[in-house]
Amino acid sequence: MKKRLIAILAFFCATTFSFAQEQTSETSVKVLPMFGGKQKTETEQKQDEKFLTSCDKNFSTRVEASKFFMERGWEYLNEGQTDTAMYRFNLAWLLNPGNKDTYWAFGLVTSAKGQSEEAISLYEKALELDPKNSLLLSDVAAAYLAVYKENKKKKYLKKAAGYVNTATAADAGNAYALYNTSLVKFYEKKYGEAWDYLHRSRAINMTQIDYGYIMELVAQMPDPQGFFKQMAPDVNTDTAQN
Repeated sequence: MKKRLIAILAFFCATTFSFAQEQTSETSVKVLPMFGGKQKTETEQKQDEKFLTSCDKNFSTRVEASKFFMERGWEYLNEGQTDTAMYRFNLAWLLNPGNKDTYWAFGLVTSAKGQSEEAISLYEKALELDPKNSLLLSDVAAAYLAVYKENKKKKYLKKAAGYVNTATAADAGNAYALYNTSLVKFYEKKYGEAWDYLHRSRAINMTQIDYGYIMELVAQMPDPQGFFKQMAPDVNTDTAQN
């Protein structure tokens, strides 16, 4: 076990050094989902083979190795190191292209960079492998809502509504799905229903709630339950409506 950990750490040192060197270029393919989807050079292919061979020696299966690099990726993402996280997710994908979590992670990182339309296609790749995952469906819905907020095209709102309906059908206790349903109802100008879903969401988990959204909702309709009543005097109605 000790020998295996040393080998893995040695690999990390080598790949991190190489990664740091490549960041001097405009954009390294290592920080693009699936390495940018481009044909690799002979040198890059040899590097991949070396990496895969090293993992074959240090893990019982490539599925196990993929899971290991996914975990490292989540750690970096939680620390806000999105590029390093993306590189780890790419390694996990290289090891196991059938790992739906890699596509999900690609979507999350891409969304975090404000590229919601690009994120949607990545989320939907994950959904092809896991179509009933309520949390994944919620993330796809959130991406569609972000795109709708930018361009106001109803087809995106309709897509978001479809995904949150499927998400809540799969898990009625998914607070994030309920929150996104509230957003859908808000954009549909159904403010009473928006409040209902918001309260259902916050009763389960308040951490995902955006208080800027609550202020917009209060500007359109006071909270029927009075829970957010104290926020009303601070609302700038003109700003909220815009």
